[in-house]
Amino acid sequence: MLLLFQVFLNCTLHEGQQNNQNEDLSSGKALVDHLDDLFTSLENKNASDRDFQELVVAINENIRQSIEHNVTNPKFLKEIQTYFPRKKHNFLFLLSEDEKFGVFSWSTRKKEFPIKNIAFYESGNGFAPSSLYGNPMVYDQLDMIHDSSSGMSTYILGGLKDSTATAHQYYLSAYIIRQDGIEESPIFPGGESYITIRCAENNLETCLAIEKDKSLPKTMYTAIAKQSLTSEDGEYIFD
Repeated sequence: MLLLFQVFLNCTLHEGQQNNQNEDLSSGKALVDHLDDLFTSLENKNASDRDFQELVVAINENIRQSIEHNVTNPKFLKEIQTYFPRKKHNFLFLLSEDEKFGVFSWSTRKKEFPIKNIAFYESGNGFAPSSLYGNPMVYDQLDMIHDSSSGMSTYILGGLKDSTATAHQYYLSAYIIRQDGIEESPIFPGGESYITIRCAENNLETCLAIEKDKSLPKTMYTAIAKQSLTSEDGEYIFD
């Protein structure tokens, strides 16, 4: 009887997990609240437990499925953006100014693939999720540069790569939306689609000498292009 009960319990829990992963959530607020519960569970797992990695892999899969199953249109992204800033979360969500490019970003606590990014984009072929190329980074900044001559927009994701008492390293990665998906955009010096910048300032805006109250999307690349850049072990430094 005890064995049968354990089998029944395991099946019930497994079924509950599957239903939870594929739960239809009616709004952006509902998804954010649901993700907050999952990330609380992720943060509460004890790294010293024998089955720690197994558990965090399962939770991260639940997170991924919850996001991809529910975010099916641009309106849902806008709902998330409206609700997201109202409280703190253990994950990042960013939405571009034109609302055509959104990114979920978080630390997974997994031994392999410790950072996860899920991007959603709107193009002529519809609306879809995508993985991001390049070095994995927890992004906390998303800016957009629109080229009026081509009608194309470049989306720049940024995150703090490393920080010390005297310097900060910022990682920027640029993307463009094509008809068939997202591509890296080689807008940085040397034709690169990504760049690491070391700054002796407290934030990226100050480092790039962006004027107060000016919009970051329209000034970021101009600031980068006009600066004198030197390279030290592949890292760009603002002189």
